[in-house]
Amino acid sequence: MAGAVERIAHYRILKRIGRGGMGIVYQAVDERDGRTVALKVIREAEAPGDESAAHLAEARMRFDREAAILKSLLHVNVVAFLEIGEEDGTPWLAMEYLDGVPLTSFAGRPWTETVPLLVQAAHGLEYLASRGIVHRDLSPDNILVIESGSDRLVKLLDFGVAKLFEKTTGLESLTATGFFLGKVAYGSPEQLGSLGHGAPLDWRSDVYSLGVIFYQVLAGRRPFEGKAPVEYIAAHLNAVPPPVAAPSDAPSLPVPLVRLVGQMLEKRRESRPASWREIVDRLVVVLREAGGVRLPAGIDRPLAGDAVTDATSGTEIVGVSPGIGLETLSPVGRPVHESRLLAWLAAAGVVLVLSASWWAGRIRPSARPVERRVPEAVATVVASATAAPVIPKLQAPVAGRLQLLGLPFARVVSLVDARSGNSVPLPVNATTPLLVTDLAPGPYRVVLAGPGPGGRTVERSVSVSSDATVLLSEPFATPGALAGLLTTGDAR
Repeated sequence: MAGAVERIAHYRILKRIGRGGMGIVYQAVDERDGRTVALKVIREAEAPGDESAAHLAEARMRFDREAAILKSLLHVNVVAFLEIGEEDGTPWLAMEYLDGVPLTSFAGRPWTETVPLLVQAAHGLEYLASRGIVHRDLSPDNILVIESGSDRLVKLLDFGVAKLFEKTTGLESLTATGFFLGKVAYGSPEQLGSLGHGAPLDWRSDVYSLGVIFYQVLAGRRPFEGKAPVEYIAAHLNAVPPPVAAPSDAPSLPVPLVRLVGQMLEKRRESRPASWREIVDRLVVVLREAGGVRLPAGIDRPLAGDAVTDATSGTEIVGVSPGIGLETLSPVGRPVHESRLLAWLAAAGVVLVLSASWWAGRIRPSARPVERRVPEAVATVVASATAAPVIPKLQAPVAGRLQLLGLPFARVVSLVDARSGNSVPLPVNATTPLLVTDLAPGPYRVVLAGPGPGGRTVERSVSVSSDATVLLSEPFATPGALAGLLTTGDAR
């Protein structure tokens, strides 16, 4: 119900269709031309719960960010921006109204039916990357499918948490409170702190999140399931998902499709596909080999210009080189041309050795007296017997890592080595999620302070293991409050 709200500017409110952490979305009619729109507003009077001024200020910053990003976008797979304004202190943003269903509504259906939808989603994100944008809040609710007769159109929406990663926006502080807006079940390891404090996200974070969604659509379930946020977080940081497989009553998935989804879910972003164009192209190849499947219009062509290549060029050296398919790899995983080069070098080495031996035999003996030489093997034994004993070097213990997590977030007050009493250096005003690296194995004491000026402070003990990542999490909100954050992202 729209409550007391009947009109905003020249829009007549029909009904409220969603609400989230940063605003309320209405279905409305533009009285100038009768067009139905989605109208997003920030209304302090209807803000959920006891909202602080800081929260409202952050909501306004997110709102302005979404408007600025949407105004710069024009793509068939991205929700269309219409206009922005403010009336009586209430900012509003008008977008095209999308009467669709989440992408995961098609979960478990035959892959020949769902992969064309996945192609469109990847194509839309390819466009965002070409504009220097990381979405950062990908979830099924933010990827809608609109059906019109036999056609299905995929639309990306909700850019309140998106970020222009080629520019410094001054809004990086939003990542703490916005952590749960990017829903944990679909968050990338980078969003959960695997990069360490202050390291920037890039387009590869969206690749991981879309990989989770791909997995869910193709398999009918997510790669990781949990009953609490911390279980999802631990899985995204450490667990290896099983290869994606279709439900028992659906056709088996092609091997190239299984490989692609597995690569999108790699923990290290450097191991994921080298560009969005690679992802689109590999999906298109799967569909073409299936035969009889109609490709979305324009999908099999790169975007105009070189923007996509520029936006994703940072990892082009990772993975299989362009133009080299999996079928051209040698048994040991090298491209054929590399294997041939190694074989050529080996053969050349043999020729050089034989040539050297032949040339040595052609040299005339010297007039100098012939010296008796100790056979090389005997000389080696003698030298070994008379040499000083070799004392093996002691290997230093391999450093470990500590992943700190406060739910929803916390300030890291201190981290102390329990054996020496020395404090471990931390970033200024460090907050969770925080990854602390290069820690000597052993016991540590951690002090965390919860959100807000009077946030609860706790001290926890943890033992860091050699060459491993240890997770320490502390809830600073009730399970009900956390569940509410997870289920009420920015509504469409």
